[in-house]
Amino acid sequence: MPKPLYEDPVVAEIHAIRAKMLADCGGDHQKLMQQVRERQRFSDRKIIIAPFATPSKEQAVGPDGE
Repeated sequence: MPKPLYEDPVVAEIHAIRAKMLADCGGDHQKLMQQVRERQRFSDRKIIIAPFATPSKEQAVGPDGE
C-alpha cells in the first residue's frame, strides 16, 4: 500500500488502537465486533444506528422521474 501524502496523527492513533484491540482478540474480527457491541450495550452514550438524515422525496427521485 502506498504511503499517504499526509499522515494525520489522530487517524494514526485510531488505527493503532484498532490494531491493538484486534491483537487482543487473537486476530478474530468476529470476537472483536462482539466485544465492541458489548461495550456499546453497557455505555451511557447514545448509539446512532441509522444515517443522520434521510433523503427527501425530491432527492430520492431520479432525473427522469423514476
